[in-house]
Amino acid sequence: MRYRILSYVCVGMLAVGLPLLADAQVVLVRDADAITIKLPTEKQIQQAKEWTTELEKKARQIAPKLQKMEMSHFYLFSALDNKAADKLFLQMAENMYSDLCEQFDADPDGVWLDKCPIFAFKTHPQYVAFLRTLDFDKEELKGLQKTSGLAWYSDDGRVCIILSKAKSAVAFNDILVHEGTHAFMARFLTTRCIPAWVNEGFAEHMCEMLVRDSTTRTRRQATEKQALAGKGNYRLVFGEDWRGGISFDYGIAHSIVRYMIRKDNKAFGEFVKLLKQGKPEEEALKTAYDTDREGLLKGWRATVGK
Repeated sequence: MRYRILSYVCVGMLAVGLPLLADAQVVLVRDADAITIKLPTEKQIQQAKEWTTELEKKARQIAPKLQKMEMSHFYLFSALDNKAADKLFLQMAENMYSDLCEQFDADPDGVWLDKCPIFAFKTHPQYVAFLRTLDFDKEELKGLQKTSGLAWYSDDGRVCIILSKAKSAVAFNDILVHEGTHAFMARFLTTRCIPAWVNEGFAEHMCEMLVRDSTTRTRRQATEKQALAGKGNYRLVFGEDWRGGISFDYGIAHSIVRYMIRKDNKAFGEFVKLLKQGKPEEEALKTAYDTDREGLLKGWRATVGK
């Protein structure tokens, strides 16, 4: 069984008070292997429920006081010992999901197999202990021990979000929305991956839109000023090797995606759908926006410069 770690958040940056960053770690699925997402069968739904129950048992061995809540599209298994906060976090997930479905005109019942489980641990050791129960090899686990959140997805459609308590409710919501957006994109339309700058930029944009006082807004504004002042090569954001952990790249990707959505929200939805269907980036840009990468950057710079 193949799986993909869609994204993770570096705990070290949160610990020292630096802006929240997510670092994409994607095992690409070849186009020939990409699966078209369809409405789940009763058998698939039942299998997903059984898998969630297995994960819950593992989580309770680590955090016996784990509390379960659920809404329309998510389960929350929380060890945070704060029911009021848990309700707010779960509502944030539902708000995110509703906005994503509206953005891409997606069937709310056709994305997850069942409900997407979210596991929120009170301490980092609990978080790491839970990761050890999943199918990671030693090298993968070594890197993941430095994280504080990730979205996990398998090629049979199972998906979950795993979080460690952050320094503040804002930081926790940023991680939740960022990783939740990645989880949604993994199950939207097809299992095909989209370019990292689109994937990460859109996840950051969702944080700015949904999380009050999100750190993503500050980072975006700072990197826009740097780019206009010639203090960073914003073209590197389009490179094949995403520079995970580079704050500048996240801010630029966020800013470009934000520009595309504000310019034509419907076109952005079409652009992403074309990418998920396997169209090359340049072809998708031409079809959705009647432009190319250079035209996109020219329009973005002009708008940011104002």
